[in-house]
Amino acid sequence: MEIQEILIIKNAHESYGISTDDINQISRVPSLMPLPLRPSSVRGLCSVGGNVVSMVDLNLLLGVGEVDLEASASRIISLNGKMSSNTLLVSDVYNTVEIDQNNIDYIDDGNDSVVAIYKYNDLLVQVCSLDKLFTKINKVQIQAKEIHSGKQKEEVEAEEDSSRFLIFSMSEEKYALEIDYLQEIILAEGPFTEIAGSDETVLGLITLRDELLMVIDLRIYYGFKPKSSEANRILIVSYEGKKIGLCIDSIIDINNFYKKDIEYMSENFDKSKVAGVIHAKDSLISFFDHDVIQNILKENESFIENTNNNSEDIKENIEELQSTKEVIIFKLSSKEYAFNVDIVDEIIDMVPSTSIAFTDESLDGIINIRGQIVSIVSLFKKLKVQTTINEDSKIIVCDINENKIGFVVDSVSDILSIKEEDIVVDEENYFDSVLHLDDGKRLVLSLDMKKVIAKKVIDHV
Repeated sequence: MEIQEILIIKNAHESYGISTDDINQISRVPSLMPLPLRPSSVRGLCSVGGNVVSMVDLNLLLGVGEVDLEASASRIISLNGKMSSNTLLVSDVYNTVEIDQNNIDYIDDGNDSVVAIYKYNDLLVQVCSLDKLFTKINKVQIQAKEIHSGKQKEEVEAEEDSSRFLIFSMSEEKYALEIDYLQEIILAEGPFTEIAGSDETVLGLITLRDELLMVIDLRIYYGFKPKSSEANRILIVSYEGKKIGLCIDSIIDINNFYKKDIEYMSENFDKSKVAGVIHAKDSLISFFDHDVIQNILKENESFIENTNNNSEDIKENIEELQSTKEVIIFKLSSKEYAFNVDIVDEIIDMVPSTSIAFTDESLDGIINIRGQIVSIVSLFKKLKVQTTINEDSKIIVCDINENKIGFVVDSVSDILSIKEEDIVVDEENYFDSVLHLDDGKRLVLSLDMKKVIAKKVIDHV
């Protein structure tokens, strides 16, 4: 089942996501009522909307330090359905985002509460299943006690330390990398700029947010034959301020392993490619750490230095290869229009808006999306075409100049990457170009949203 939208939650070190289907509302932390002999992940009881519910600490479910009830960023999340008798206590609510299926890797592991990994901007979000998380709520336990010389002696069992690893595959073999070294995961799409004189392990260079990055094919590095597929990913790893991309077959899982299950190789073992093994339930998983990353960086040090010296020329080469524009195409009164997809936050079904007096005529009104006010600007009136609302009508919600603005359209046709040679600049009225699609048989007017959103409209938003 595909996840459509998540709420991103942050704690001190990592980012997590939960499906908005499970969420009723988000509010500040109310007064906590202590609960005797409570499960270890339940902080107590609280009153929400007139109902008394359990306050479950997400951090404790994830095995990290409990949420600070007094912190200004702390929030509680009221839940839907069978979990409505609970509320989730979290450290910080970051953002609600619609899932781009190209940036999510689903994890097929019936035991792990992390069901997917989602790349959102600079974040690597671990998407959790609340159903699976809530099975971790411990039952009430009373510590066993022994009697010695008429005195009670409590038995205290020390909690085991654990480390979190990303598990991935190469040629049907499992490998692991401690997640502390992982910065993000991206699609292995290229294009790569070749580096003269490099060996077969070096795929080439890519630009990542205006930064040049060398990519190594980790499969060739380990002696495997690479297989191209949509599941291929590039792991962006970082060590001592240096970054490199490692191309692998596919993502399998993110998992915690106890220290006792992690076996490092002996001192006289060659650690250039394997640091040790993890004793998982059903297999042994080879893992590598900073020694392997450092060795890869050292082996390619001369190419990295040469890259830095010629960075401007290489950037220009890569920019030529990546000269595309991604647009969303939609219909208004049977004609097709487009604008840059970068400003689009989400697309929702048509809902009625509330009119506001004394505003610009092109401002249809406002709507409420999960507690956030969004202004609805009429493209029909801006472009002077007949307003038509039908069962296929959608609202495209955009972020323009830090304002949430929605546009009603007849229907959404496509989201396409357009090559530069198919874009003809034509700056007239509200348009910046004409897109020549299907070998020029399909012409689409591309809107300049800065022109569409006049200052007098923004003033009312």
